[in-house]
Amino acid sequence: MSDRAVPLGAGRGIRGSDGGTSGRRGDREPVTVGRGGAADLWRSVALLAVMAALTVAMTGLVSGAAWWNELLLACLVVLGVAALARMLLPVALAPVLSFVALLLLVTALFAPQTAVLGFIPTPTTLVEFGQLIARSQVSAYTQSVPADPLPEFLFLLVAAGGLIAWVCDLLAIVLDRPALVGIVVCVALIAPAALLGGGISPLALVLCLIAYLLLLRVDVRGRRGTGGEPAAALAIGAAAIVVALVIGTTAPGFQQVGRQAIPASGVIFGEGVSPLIDLGADLRRPNPVTVIDYSTTASTPAYLQMTTLDVINGSVWQHRHTQSTFFSRSASIGSAPGLSKHVKSKKAVTKIDVGNMTSRWLPAPYPAEKVSGLDGTWGWEQGDLTISGLTSVTTDQHYTVTSRGLEPTAQQLRAAGEDYPSSVDYDLQLPSDTPSIIRTTALRVTEGAATAYDKAVALQSYFHDGQFTYSLNAPKNGGYDGDTPGTIATFLKKKSGYCVHFAAAMVFMARELNIPARIAIGYLPGTQTSVTGDTAHYEVTSDDLHAWPELYFPGIGWVPFEPTVGRGTVPDYDTSTVVTPSATGTATPGAANGAQKRLPTDQAVGGTGDMPTSAGDFSTTSAAAAVVIVILALLFAPAVIRRRQRSVRLSKLRQGEGGASSAWNEVRATALDLGLAAPLTETPRAFARRLRETWQSTQVESETVEAASLALAELVESVERERFGPPEFGWTDPVLADDVVTVLAALGASAGFARRMRATLVPVSLVEGRARQAPVGAAR
Repeated sequence: MSDRAVPLGAGRGIRGSDGGTSGRRGDREPVTVGRGGAADLWRSVALLAVMAALTVAMTGLVSGAAWWNELLLACLVVLGVAALARMLLPVALAPVLSFVALLLLVTALFAPQTAVLGFIPTPTTLVEFGQLIARSQVSAYTQSVPADPLPEFLFLLVAAGGLIAWVCDLLAIVLDRPALVGIVVCVALIAPAALLGGGISPLALVLCLIAYLLLLRVDVRGRRGTGGEPAAALAIGAAAIVVALVIGTTAPGFQQVGRQAIPASGVIFGEGVSPLIDLGADLRRPNPVTVIDYSTTASTPAYLQMTTLDVINGSVWQHRHTQSTFFSRSASIGSAPGLSKHVKSKKAVTKIDVGNMTSRWLPAPYPAEKVSGLDGTWGWEQGDLTISGLTSVTTDQHYTVTSRGLEPTAQQLRAAGEDYPSSVDYDLQLPSDTPSIIRTTALRVTEGAATAYDKAVALQSYFHDGQFTYSLNAPKNGGYDGDTPGTIATFLKKKSGYCVHFAAAMVFMARELNIPARIAIGYLPGTQTSVTGDTAHYEVTSDDLHAWPELYFPGIGWVPFEPTVGRGTVPDYDTSTVVTPSATGTATPGAANGAQKRLPTDQAVGGTGDMPTSAGDFSTTSAAAAVVIVILALLFAPAVIRRRQRSVRLSKLRQGEGGASSAWNEVRATALDLGLAAPLTETPRAFARRLRETWQSTQVESETVEAASLALAELVESVERERFGPPEFGWTDPVLADDVVTVLAALGASAGFARRMRATLVPVSLVEGRARQAPVGAAR
């Protein structure tokens, strides 16, 4: 075997006319084509085929074709820039430039108004990305399949597709592990397998498999430099396709059986971004399930409120988090916001047992004063007294709530006035594209009402005038099953819906009249099962899930109303204006036409306060920062690991541990990172000779070369003594650590800045196995 020196930075192999290399596999290096090499280019083409097949598998997730064009464009830009960079620039820059290209493209497509020249991102762009991520979560959760191509949803799809293409390029070409692309493909197929109503199409599955086999075929052909055995390859490919077809028609998740229906038992409520969607789904379950059993001393049981929704963010209502105070087992809760001591109230003690219901929001009568008996870490928010868990959920919780049943009079409500505090500003805001029918209807039905309370009563009475009907199916069948301004406008025309529509409609109309309003969600009091002395016992099922509006009155606070026909009980603040309820149940749930505060439809409204209720809730700025941190961590993780590896080796050497082999391994690893071949079959003396000739052929200072040559000679002697000499009882001369540092300095000086950057960012020695070591003279 030849010991001929190969200068640092030599090409990735001796190229023939066909772009490959000649000779047998065992007598030469694997063909890894360098900058602009045909093998890498064909790998990029095969990767593009893999991404195209994945986009076919995604067909049906989003309506229209615009998403497909943008997603494929992102993949083409990432793979194309990476391939072009490898042809014209140092190989280590390819993944960096392709990632930057993806960032510029996503910026140009989804946040051009925040960028310089429409595509160069700024800090404001990152904030916008955070808002898009937050809204994409909303869209992903609330959209049915196929989903509407909303900008935030397309952003998530295109950005994720571009990142998948970037990871595939990194695995297949930079790290030279194309087989690992199959794992990425399988992970990417989870989304259509879980979301598509018909499962993954067998055709799409076969296309993905064919594209993956094409990638492997291109890789093998590039390594061998020949066509291989086409008959065997076709046989293996055909067999794989047959297996894919069998899996595609039999395996769970891939077979076209659609998504599972809502479970027959157990309620998972409020875990998504839109709790109102949860509410509608649970109300439609075929068989109701018991979720809560409770007993109360209240003469009239109250609604069990879980949380409130006061911000309409893009297309759905959301809970605005305020400052939280956490407690473990029992704690006193602050007074209800806006409540004065002049409002009459009655104390009640309610013992609640939660069964088949999982939520981070705790059902309790409003306003709660004290909660005891909870397991885990819980807390309450100052803004609306929502009680939520940080480390626990409601399942199998047994707790006691002390609450105050408020009894404001109609006179107090009429005299409350309209001097609203700044804390309810969010409860006055409306999207800028709110249909005019909501405002015109609100003005018409409240004509002649003098006070905010009279207007609220008029709105409530409007829904009970006999024209509206309660229906779970009419909105779903009519295509207006939601809580957006557009769907509420349709509800006002169709006059048929369920509690979500009635509550959202009254809140929209109240805000149009400049009355602060929000949506409360929770449970109706349920069905009374028994009475023991002064305590009544109730059973609550999934059918008792409910939403109702709450309006704010200065000096009194949040006051509930009941516009839903056929559900709950209309409150009797003023018996002269009571509307006879058409619903069963015996419980009472606990402004001028000025300029409205409007928000753009796509504007995300964040909450105030210092502490989120749940660990999963972040502001848009925090989300953007988290994304940047994760990306940077992934990019620099190999560099940190490699630096740590070197530090540990040198530390052990200085302590007289590790041996000469450890010192030599560090020299070899650094050479590999810098692009110089370091085959295991090459002797230390031959490798040292190549290094010295490399230093002499580059512009390295003579003093550095002389010092490095002496240090290298000492290392070689130590390695040979360790391998072939008598045992030295495991002790290592600490001077070897200084010799290693001297040799590494010379290696870096001879490599140049570009290769040093590559060695830092893409340390190939971390993934270089013994079987992958190139023979003598091969530069990686």
